[in-house]
Formats: sequence, structure tokens, C-alpha cells
Amino acid sequence: MEKILLKVNFQKFLEDLKANFKVIGPTRKGGGTATYSYACFDEIEDLDDLEMDYKFSMLSPKMVFFPDNQELYGYEKVGADIKLVDLRDKWGKDIAIVGLHPCDIAALLCLDRVFREEPFEEEYYNSKRQRTAIIGMTCTEPKGSCFCNLVGSGPDIEEGYDLLLTDIGDRFYFRSGTELGDRLISANYFMEPTEGDRDRRSEEVKRVAKELGPGLHVDTAQRVMEEKYDDSLWDEFSSKCVTCGSCNMVCPTCHCFSIVDKTNFDQTRGKRILVWDSCHFERFALMAGNINVRGEKESRFKHRLYDKYYYDPMRYGRIFCVGCGRCLEFCPSHIDIRDALNKLGGVK
Repeated sequence: MEKILLKVNFQKFLEDLKANFKVIGPTRKGGGTATYSYACFDEIEDLDDLEMDYKFSMLSPKMVFFPDNQELYGYEKVGADIKLVDLRDKWGKDIAIVGLHPCDIAALLCLDRVFREEPFEEEYYNSKRQRTAIIGMTCTEPKGSCFCNLVGSGPDIEEGYDLLLTDIGDRFYFRSGTELGDRLISANYFMEPTEGDRDRRSEEVKRVAKELGPGLHVDTAQRVMEEKYDDSLWDEFSSKCVTCGSCNMVCPTCHCFSIVDKTNFDQTRGKRILVWDSCHFERFALMAGNINVRGEKESRFKHRLYDKYYYDPMRYGRIFCVGCGRCLEFCPSHIDIRDALNKLGGVK
């Protein structure tokens, strides 16, 4: 189903949405009078704080379903017994995430392969996904670090959403992807699209794709990765890396984690907590006996790219990089993985 909504009626749509869902969306509003330099996905208390025309968010909505520092359960020793308490977040209302760009929608589809498919279905992640409406929006102005078009995750997307909006001037073009999406655009303030509306949407997507431009040869790089595993290029690529893990922390598809226990002084009470982990950290592959299978920085740098572009396609049938550009934006050494992939593919 496809519908048109005049922008003057968008507030009404959001109000109706907020009546039935807890709305999470891009905002720069921080605590008190603070504002963020980058948009962040957070609960929208005041609809005026929703920033639909944002270019970029530091973290993806992954954190809604797979949060860092997630308290799993607490325990308390009571005599000879141990009492366990489930500490995981309990949702009241269902959630609507508004304003995801196609790359972040594609990232959720990647995580679904990890957490929602047999035989390793993660119950908590799955229950959250089932209770969430995904309302995406195509980009209007990509950043220079974006390359979604070159990894098949943008600037348009055909799956993974309940609704997908496109800004076409004085109106939004709504495209539904599910029955829930159909219901959300059934109000009488929506209109049927004209051929002119459809043409404007197509032109807008083409304009963004043209601005993204060429410059990455993913297919070629994938074909040569097996034979170039021991190539000296990896020393060159990793020489600037400071192994800080920023690229992992902002990546919308990274899903490695560790479990840590925090206890009180006499160890009668404690919590078990899930924390995000980074394959760039030296201790990541450290095993019993002080054996580290990826002790060298070069091997850890190489592993991250192989995981995204080589191992995950073999395991899950798709590249686990969505071209969002966050790893480029937040790398303190300004490492651009597009350069590495191009050199692997023989492009100077």
C-alpha cells in the first residue's frame, strides 16, 4: 500500500502513533538544555524534538533491541539459597522507531539473521522485534562517508520495515511493507498518490544515489579475499589503527558481547550484565593458558573486515556491512575501509 501525507498533517500522524506506541526517533535533545552534535535515537517525549531531516546518528537503533550494559539478572544469597531476579527491561507499550535510514533497516535484518533464526533464536531480542513498528525514511542528503548503494542497502530498500517515508517536497510518500503498516496509514488524512507523486519519489531516490557515487569494488574484494589473507597489504591497512574499538561500538551490525558479574563487597548480592565487546581489543581472542589466537593488531584489523565481507556472507548469505559510514566518521585515525577494499581488489 502507498499513501501520501501532507507535511501539515504529519504532526497528527505522530500524535496518533504516540497514543498507541512509545515513540523512539532521532533527536539532538539531551538532558536539561543540552543538545547533541549528532542525532541520537531516544524516546520522543515532545514531538517537536523529533528531527526527521537528520543526516546521521552516532549510534543505530540496534541499542533498542541489543543494548550495551544490559542487566540480565540479579542474585542474592538468602541463607543456603540463592534468589534470582530477572532485571531485563520490561516494556509497557509497544514501540515505534521512527526515522531509520535504509542502512539501519538493513542492519536490523542482519541482526535478525543472528538472533532470530534457528537453532540460536534469542528470546529477548525476538520478543522486542515482534513488539516494534519500524517506520523508516529514505535519506535526503548523504554524507561523504556513506556508501550504502555499494553494499546493497540503500538509498532505497524493499524489506525490513512497516512503513518507509520519502520526502517529496510539501508531502511525504508513505510505502507500507506489512499489514501493520497498512493499518497505520488508514486514517482519513492520508491521500492516494498520483503518478506525479510516484515520479517525484523515484527522482528523489535517484538524486540521492547519484550523490553517493561510485568508488568501492566490494564484489572484486570478496573474490580475492581468500587468496590475500596473508598479503602484506594488511600491515599497511592496520598501521594507523589504535585498536580503540570505536568502529565496533558504532557499527549497527556488530553483535559480539561479553558477560560480566558485579558483586557487592561480601559477594552476597550481584548482577550479571551483558556488555558490547570489540574484536579489536587485544583480550578479545585471549583464551585459557594465556593463548591469544589474534594477539597481533594486524590480525584483529583483518578479522573485522573478513567477518563483515567474507565470513558472514558464508554463514548468513549477506554482507554484514551496510555502508552507513559510522566507522569512517568516528575512527580517530581516519581509516577508510573503502580504501582497503579497493586496494584488495586491485584498484589504486
